[in-house]
Order: sequence, then C-alpha cells, then structure tokens
Amino acid sequence: MTKSAADALVIQTVRTIRDRFGADGLRDLVALATSELRDAERAVQADDPSARAWSEPVGDVADTQAWLAFTDDPNER
Repeated sequence: MTKSAADALVIQTVRTIRDRFGADGLRDLVALATSELRDAERAVQADDPSARAWSEPVGDVADTQAWLAFTDDPNER
C-alpha cells in the first residue's frame, strides 16, 4: 500500500500514536495490527460471518472523524 492509498483516519491514527508514544508505541501498534490482520484473514478464509464486518468498508469516514473530534479530550494529551 502506498502512502497516498491509506485512509486519512489511518494516517492520523498512526501519527497520533507516534507523537504520543514514540517508537515503542508504533512497535506496539504494529504488533497488535499484525495479530488483528492474522485473525481477520483466518476468519475470511474460514468464511466466518463475523469476518464480513471486518472486510466491509466503514460507512462515512467523516462521521468517525466528527465523533473522534467530539469525544477528544485535549486535557489527555
């Protein structure tokens, strides 16, 4: 995946992890994402109905970003 192909929310999330937790946080993110990817791929291969939710695109990313902005507490930074 090229950098421009990543969803804006994914890019923002990675940068937030980097800025808040540094290299250790990014390593944790990669480890967790790798585990989640493995589980999702197994579920898809097994034709697990719960895998459909993982493989279908999220509705409107703007809704997610609006919710995050609404719930974001600047005092937590």
